[in-house]
Formats: sequence, C-alpha cells, structure tokens
Amino acid sequence: MADHTFIKSPAGLIPADPTTQEWFANLKMGGMVHGKLTVPRNVKFLRKFYVMLHTAYDNHDWPMIETQWGLAQCSFEQFRKYVIIKAGHFDMDATPQGKPRAVAASISFANMDDAEFAEVYSSVLNVILMEFLDNWTDADMERAVEQILAFA
Repeated sequence: MADHTFIKSPAGLIPADPTTQEWFANLKMGGMVHGKLTVPRNVKFLRKFYVMLHTAYDNHDWPMIETQWGLAQCSFEQFRKYVIIKAGHFDMDATPQGKPRAVAASISFANMDDAEFAEVYSSVLNVILMEFLDNWTDADMERAVEQILAFA
C-alpha cells in the first residue's frame, strides 16, 4: 500500500504530488478509498523546541557534583527528559524493585499532533522559565530562539 499526500481545498482533497495525482486519476468514479489519514506535524516547530531546550541548557550554570564514581554533571538528555516530565508529559513505569517512576513522554511525530505538541512546548517553556532561567521572560526566550534559527 502506497502513501499519498493530499491538500485540503474548497473542492475537497486534491493530490499534492504527481504520484498521488496519477493514482487518484486511476480511481473509478464513485469508488471508495479506505486508509488512515494523518496531518504531518510542523518540523520547524520541532526544531524550535530543540533550540529552546539547548538555549535553556546552555544558559544555566550546571554544578559539577562529586560522586563515589567521580565528577558528574547534568547532561542535555537528562535535562530534556526532566523538563518534559516536570511539565506533566510523562508515562508511568516501574523499576525492577517495584517503585514507580515517571518516563518522559515521546514527542515523536507519530505520538502527537501539532496542537498537543504546542501544549508540550508551552508547558516545557514554563518549567524552564520557573526553574532554570528565572530571570528570563517568554519574550527573552523567543528572541534567543529566533536569533539561533535565523543562522540555521
């Protein structure tokens, strides 16, 4: 089964590319088509999310801590998971000892649409501004992110 892309227009769904156009032209008039339709998420918004995370991570003073295994510091990946969980977007899991543990929810394209992702973005931004960059405003973060994206 092939994947086909359509664009919504006042006349209904129309083929978005030559392959889909050819496939659509070969359908019999009145023929039924069945399939799972999805609306692709905005990849630019995903890039903006990661730029926001990196901006927050890079502008926070991360302490080195002494452990029995040597020095340690919060990694970007640990930070990303922490802010997603703290923002309320997590699944519950259990440790081998039977204790509950929160796991950061996946933000993959298959797991959420743009509206859900916008909610994640907003709630993660709130966590970042309250816990890590408390002297920043939404506008400060927006400016920093847009400057970085302009160079990309």
